[in-house]
Parts: sequence; structure tokens; C-alpha cells
Amino acid sequence: MQRRFRTSLKRQSFSLEGIWDFAPDPEDRGVSEGWYQRFPEEHHAMWVPGVWNTLHPFLNYEGPAWLRVRFDAAPCRAMCVRFAAVTHQANVWLDGEPLGEHYGGFLPFSFVVPEPEPGSHELIVRVDNTHDARYTIPSNNLDWFRYGGIPRPVSVDLLQGAAYLGSLRVTPLLNGAQAAVNVRAELISLADQPEEHRWALWVGDERVRTGVTTLDPGELQVLMFGAELGAVERWSPQNPRLYTVRLELDDDDLIERTGFRELRIRGEQVLLNGEPLRIVGLNRHEDHPDWGFALPEHLMLRDLALLQDWGGNALRGAHYPNDQRFLDLCDERGILFMEEIPLWGYTAAQLGHDILADRAAAMLWAMVDRDVNHPCIWAWSVLNECATDTLEGETLVSRLVETVREVDRTRPVTFASDRGLSDRCFDLVDLVCLNGYHGWYSSEETWTRFLDRVRRRIGSKPLLVTEFGAGAIYGWRTVEPGVIWSEEYQAQVLAESIAQFLDREDLVGFYLWQFFDTRADRGEGNGRALRRPRNYNNKGLLNEYRHPKLAYHQTRALLAQRRRPRSD
Repeated sequence: MQRRFRTSLKRQSFSLEGIWDFAPDPEDRGVSEGWYQRFPEEHHAMWVPGVWNTLHPFLNYEGPAWLRVRFDAAPCRAMCVRFAAVTHQANVWLDGEPLGEHYGGFLPFSFVVPEPEPGSHELIVRVDNTHDARYTIPSNNLDWFRYGGIPRPVSVDLLQGAAYLGSLRVTPLLNGAQAAVNVRAELISLADQPEEHRWALWVGDERVRTGVTTLDPGELQVLMFGAELGAVERWSPQNPRLYTVRLELDDDDLIERTGFRELRIRGEQVLLNGEPLRIVGLNRHEDHPDWGFALPEHLMLRDLALLQDWGGNALRGAHYPNDQRFLDLCDERGILFMEEIPLWGYTAAQLGHDILADRAAAMLWAMVDRDVNHPCIWAWSVLNECATDTLEGETLVSRLVETVREVDRTRPVTFASDRGLSDRCFDLVDLVCLNGYHGWYSSEETWTRFLDRVRRRIGSKPLLVTEFGAGAIYGWRTVEPGVIWSEEYQAQVLAESIAQFLDREDLVGFYLWQFFDTRADRGEGNGRALRRPRNYNNKGLLNEYRHPKLAYHQTRALLAQRRRPRSD
């Protein structure tokens, strides 16, 4: 899989990036007509990784579509086809035969084909980005665009040994000066008889643990162990030190990268390596007019440079698991990251559906399992702006928090609430996160008064503002004060809010909504479009092409002024 580092020293791998054949299927005839064996002769061209909603005439197409690519493979014992993400239902065929399916648009999946024929192969994927109001995650009530396609890399690994590693999870641990890693890996046999296999764990150039295991034919065995490492150099935003961890199994291996830092809760504070954490952050969607969800790495780098130029040290992945390459970049550059699943805006009735709850728990487990190695991730969020003032919301939050802790107990767990003092779930999490738009959607309240009331309610617990903001149309300037949608009014609201946050010692920090303008869903009957000029959420500090608004410069100056040491 494509990452910011090499993920195997022993596997032969190649990317399927390039031009694929693309055929929309608005009447959903493809399965019954056997498109997985006879792809339509009339089709279009589409770049993968990519989404079809950046192509004319499919800018607003939602529904099933089919994609095809052909590739050549050398002789091998088995072939692993890997998808970093497909939005959001995928059914996959290879050479006309089904490989399997996957649900959920922002997490990886793969299929292993034993003893494939060498030479040419045809890979076909049916993608369906249909959203509904009952069981899909996310739902059809969104404030971001419902892109469809294959927005992240697709690759093929050729496996040559009698066994291979199906997965590798590395959890970094730090207790004082002593470091360790917890390892979970899946060992899978390709042999037709029981065989003994040797494995070894490497951290950097040092082999820290070895072992031997016997696998029966076709067996999947879970290997779990801890390894003490002694003293290490700590990861921090100022010193983002990373270590390579490699698990070797005979003729196969997998590599992850991690960093060691310690997160603890002490009263109102979150401590990173023993020091109080102070978040100055932005909410960021994976979005661009030319690429949609499928952001290229050079744009990821540009976004991080803009964040740091503004004076920020943190991002919130709104509102879904981000591209692993982007998280790799955050690891490298010392950017703190909060990650969540796309459980956004659900009512109590929706949260009460078992299917939805099961899907949410599965997505959350997969996200934490995928990203637990990233030192940049300092907190997990289980949902955003749902009915957490109801019994249904309380029941689901309790389940999701426990789901996270099954995989990872080294980070705070939270959710983002827009329910204010009526929320029932603050006691279930380690960190209270609040969304509010005082000065935009309402003017009768201030952040100072609101946070004072919340503080009295939650007692001595860490408190974070996860959303606040105001909209502005890029280029609309005015000399008249208080004009909604003007750059001046947006800058005023944001500067006043940030000043209130910076004055509070009991606040972990804030995430401003949002980094840049993002394409919005039009809603049923264009209802949301009527509230979103240009069909965009216009609350960005920058416009959709990353051009700064007045608020970017004014809040940047405010943050720089507050960072200067006071003179006596």
C-alpha cells in the first residue's frame, strides 16, 4: 500500500494508479447484465485515485458505477489486491470471478488470490455512493459532498512464501523513560501441509524479539506480544522523532512507523510528555474542486505549510478517517491530529437502529486498528453533532467508547457535542468537546458565558472547543460593519472568539471551523444549497483554492501577538 515510507522489504508491489474505464449505472443493471464479465463497450475514462464528481457530466451523480483496469502480474504464490478506500460500497471481481465486498468509504480492505495465473488480469469494481437516512454512514443529510469513486491508492502485492502477514498493528507505549511496543499481527498459511515458520521483530536496525510458530494449511493465526525497547527519543511537535518497526515472517514482512510519546489526563489538562497540551487547530475536510476526496500529496503538503504559517499546531479530521499518507505527513511534521468516523448529524431514531450501531462500531474499530501507530493522533472522536441528549445517543456513545478502548487505551476518547448543557454523555468520555457558532447562528450568547456554565456542569475535566466560526464569500469586502458573509464580519467573529479562548487557562484549546471552503451537498430539494451560497460551506479561512481571506491574516496576527513574550 502506498505510504510515505516503504511498507515491505521482501514483497514485490506495484500501484494501479492511472486511467481506468468508468461506466455509470443509474438504473443499477450492471450486476444482472454481468458487467463484471462483460464491461460496457461505451464507457468513459477516469483517473484513479479519483472521484467521478469532478468529471463532466457526472458532477452531481450519486448511485452505482463500474470501474475497470487491466494489469500484468509476474508468477507468485498469491496475489493481494489492496484498496486504501472506496466510497462507499465496493464489490470487486478479478477476471470475472468475485473477490468480495466492503462497506465504508474511508478505510482500507484487501483480497488475497491464491496461485493466480501469471500474465494479464482484469480488475472490476462496482462502486455505490448512494446515501440514505437510515443505515448508511454517513447519511444523506450532510454538510459536505457525497463523492463517489476510488479516492485513495490501489495496489497489488505479489506473495512468494508458504505464509504471509495479513496485517500488522503496532501500538507505541511510553512510561517515563521506558518504551515498548504492543504488536498484533495475522499470520496466514498458503501451504498444503503444516509448516513451522520463524518470525522476528525489528525496531530500526535492532532485532528485539524472535519466535517460531506452526501453521496448519490455510490457517489464520493471530500473533500478539509486547516488546520492551528501553530508552527512546520522544516524539513531540517540536521534535517529531519516528522509528521503523518491521515484522518478518520467513519470506514476507510488513513495516510500520511510529513514535513514542505519553498522553495523560490531569484534572482540566491533557499532558503530552508531562507538559500541558495547548491545541491551536483547524478543521479540515479532504476536499478540492479539482480532486474532491482524492487529494494528491503535493496539496497535502501545501495544506500543512499553510496551517503552520497561520500559527496552528493541530488538525481535526472532519469528519472521517483521513488518508494514511496525510497522517504520515503529520507524524513527520509534528502536527497533532484528532480523528473520528463519519457519524454526523444523526437523530435519536437513527441512532437506535442496530444496523447503524453495528456499522459505526465496525468503522471505529477499523479506524483505530489502522491508525493506532500514528504518534500525531492525540485523541479519538466517536461521533459529531448527534442526538447525545437522548437515551439512544447515550447508549451508542457508551458502546463506541468501549470499542475504542478494546484496541487502544493510550489516548483520550471523546465526541463533539452541539447539545450544550442538555448533553447526557459528557461523563462517558475523557475529554469534553463543544461545537458552537456564537456570533454567527446566534448573537445572544458569548463563548465566555457559555464555557463558564459548561465548566460548572463538568467539573474538573479537560474542555476543548471543536467547532466555531463564521462564513464569508471570498472577495466580498465592505466598509459597513456587521455585514453577514463579508470578509470583515468573518474576521471580527473569529478574532473575538479566539481572544476569549486564549484568555482561558481551563481550556485545552480550539479547532476553528474551517480551514478552507468546501463543496456542500445540495440536500433534499436543494434545501441545503439555499443556506450555502455557491453550494459551498464558506466558513473557510481560505477559499477552496487555498487563497486566504481577511480572517486568515487577522487571526494569524492575533496568534503571533499572543505568542510573543511580554516585556517587563
